[in-house]
Amino acid sequence: MRADLPEACLFAAHEVDRWPKGTLNGLTKARILREAEPAEDVLCDECEESCSIKPKIHKNQRTGKLEGKFLCQRNEDVGPFTVNLDRMRQWAFNLAGLAGVVAKAVGATGRLAEPEPGRLVMLGTVKLDGKARELFLARGAGWPDAAQVFGNCSRLKMASHPAVLTLAAMPKVPLLAGCDLAVRPLVEIASVHKGKLTMTLDGAFPEVEPGPWADIPNEPITLDQFMVQYCEKRSKGSRRSRRNALLGAARNKKVKMPPLAGSFQSGQSKKHFVHDLLNAWQGYQDEKLDLPPLLPQYQAAPA
Repeated sequence: MRADLPEACLFAAHEVDRWPKGTLNGLTKARILREAEPAEDVLCDECEESCSIKPKIHKNQRTGKLEGKFLCQRNEDVGPFTVNLDRMRQWAFNLAGLAGVVAKAVGATGRLAEPEPGRLVMLGTVKLDGKARELFLARGAGWPDAAQVFGNCSRLKMASHPAVLTLAAMPKVPLLAGCDLAVRPLVEIASVHKGKLTMTLDGAFPEVEPGPWADIPNEPITLDQFMVQYCEKRSKGSRRSRRNALLGAARNKKVKMPPLAGSFQSGQSKKHFVHDLLNAWQGYQDEKLDLPPLLPQYQAAPA
């Protein structure tokens, strides 16, 4: 839950010291935590005020080792004292490390991929209630930028039947516009027993109706390729003419094209996701651009 809070994924030495014996070692060994740069400030434990202090670092001439020194200006009874530099250590949460542990716990097949570093990891394919689903682990699903980060993720868009584990928070807005994803917080279904993460996925996700094009691969595609594959047959010249008409209408702000499926270089054809074009095509036809109609099986959501 702590790692799912913005700007709160660093764990200070004074916090770690309160954990049960062996916890830190287990988390670092599993790569769920990794040691970060030392903190500049530490909590003073010389009196009950527990001020945040910034010790001066210098080399002990006798031992040759670095140590911290601090002169308290608030409490006359304290005076100058030495600060153990181990108290400045801190550890950062590592989403990819946790993803590896979760993938092993649920028996996911395939290689881990991190399409959005630090925010989204694809764990692989799992069986959910007898159906194959692509499983993702997300951090910050409830953050203000969630719709932008996850909504623009090509790998999530291309998943045919995605399911998403968040760390703790549920999304406040749909992670993919127009698509109801199966989402469940990890903290609700996972437990740790003798240092081992255990969880059961069957029945873990609420039943979510698949999107209207769930059985159609959501691949990047050019407008010309889309018209060839998903629309009624037209000649090459007619397709080019209608494509140019659509792009012209977009430039004149009569219609809005879907987001591009990735970057492109000069001379390369622009691509969009198949599902985005299927959803937008009827609206384009309503603008009387003489676009070829969708084939019958794509004109409505599959029954």
